[in-house]
Amino acid sequence: MGLFKRLKGSTAAQKRDQMVRQELERLESTQGRSRANSGSETRHRGASRMIRSMLSWLPGLGSPRQDTPTGERELLISRTRDAYRNHMMARAAVNRAATNVVGMGLTVRPNVDGESLGLSDDEADALNDELARGFRLWAEDPAECDIEAGLDFYMLQRLAFISALVSGDVFAMTPDDQRPGCLFGTKLQLIEAERVGNPLSDLHTPNEVDGVRTDRLGKPTHIRVCSGYPSDYTTSQQWKWYPIFGTQTGRRRILHLVNEKGRPGQTRGIPYLAPILEALQKLERFSQAELTAAVISAMFTVAIKHSPNDDADMAAGGPMWSEDSDDPNKPDRPVVSSSNDQPSDGDNLTLGEGAVWDLEEGAEPVTINPNRPNAQFDPFFVAIVKEMGAALEMPSEVLLMHFSTSYTAARAAFNQLWKFIKQRRHHLTVQFCQPTYELVIDELVARGRIQLPGYNDPVRRRAYTRGLWIGEPLGSLNEQVDARAATERIANGTSNEHIETMALHGEDWEDVHRDRAREIQRKRQDNVPVYVGGKVHSEEQASANADE
Repeated sequence: MGLFKRLKGSTAAQKRDQMVRQELERLESTQGRSRANSGSETRHRGASRMIRSMLSWLPGLGSPRQDTPTGERELLISRTRDAYRNHMMARAAVNRAATNVVGMGLTVRPNVDGESLGLSDDEADALNDELARGFRLWAEDPAECDIEAGLDFYMLQRLAFISALVSGDVFAMTPDDQRPGCLFGTKLQLIEAERVGNPLSDLHTPNEVDGVRTDRLGKPTHIRVCSGYPSDYTTSQQWKWYPIFGTQTGRRRILHLVNEKGRPGQTRGIPYLAPILEALQKLERFSQAELTAAVISAMFTVAIKHSPNDDADMAAGGPMWSEDSDDPNKPDRPVVSSSNDQPSDGDNLTLGEGAVWDLEEGAEPVTINPNRPNAQFDPFFVAIVKEMGAALEMPSEVLLMHFSTSYTAARAAFNQLWKFIKQRRHHLTVQFCQPTYELVIDELVARGRIQLPGYNDPVRRRAYTRGLWIGEPLGSLNEQVDARAATERIANGTSNEHIETMALHGEDWEDVHRDRAREIQRKRQDNVPVYVGGKVHSEEQASANADE
């Protein structure tokens, strides 16, 4: 099999080289080149095959499958995981993205389409509250939502998001596992990327690539899952095809969270750090080398060469200075020496904190010039991190958690990061959160815990399961300014108190409102001043405003 691939690859390379030679011969025979092409034989200099800088850049056109073959994708995954474990900047990039995008988890606010369902505003609000309570029963209990009963739904969001960033994608099976003491049977079981694929004995086919089977239109229909890990032979190695959608009900049985699809027809994702792995490895080695050099230069080591008289004194068995000597030339620490009976330290000299070397006769000490820390290290390091941040759509200030520029520059960095966060949250919502929410509502209706008339109708089901997914706010550089901005958004109708409350701290406005109403009532009962809008608001003023 390997010989066949090598022969096939060499044949393709020969054909490509032959085409290049034919094209060069054609260009050489061309006469009367236009001035518009001055300096290049093509209209686009980027397409030139003659310019020295472009001469060796001849990548081939390939399908999504060819451009990311299985071997390369698996190597990218293994290198990204190693970088995430051991490289500081790699771990910072992934964790920073997860913390900003997911945080404590995206929270759903049910938003049924009351108009299409024929519900009044009060009825729609009541139904939204009922759906939110039902979903919280499932999402906040690890025993209800996690097949391993260890993480709640919001923690599963973060784990799935990190897995998709590091491995390129992650799968989630949705088995129905009713357990004693549990209210729900719907569970989530995360499947790592390498467990979905083909056994070594099976080749790819036009409709089966990297463990994903597609129909004639390219829609994924099945995935092939290993019961264990292909690289861990202590686990089971049984491969089985699982349908993504139920054959009778169309129920979503498998979710697929992809880091990001870069091309139409791409079935598997590639790791988030793939474009910067080379630079990341070199930067890590450079950083470790500078750190090691700084440690070595900080080790003050003295090498002392004995004179013949000193050797005679040492051979006599007496110290060169007695312990009670007042000689100003007496050293602060004893001199390490060697004798004929013991091997010399000259064959095994190591640097140490305040170490003293005793050199043999004729050996010359070497002066080490401590030139660390390197003054150019930080500017160079930051410059490379800026390039990485541009590739990852994350400002370098956020990657390094260092904001030393002006308020305007920091605000601009936050605004750019916010675009990245919104885009990634949308992916997480569409591919993971919303399908999970719909599965839970399906079970609530099937068990009769919530009455939704006409739920079997796909149109009405879509209206019932609408929801807004809101994450944590990005953060505030000036809370007073942001509070005024939120007030203005509510006043001009571009937002409401529900959205602003959930965006601020993830709490439901109804809960906050009820707690606030109880607090105001208690304060009035105890004759405690109530502050509204920064002013004391008495009960008499409230009655007067109501009469007006």
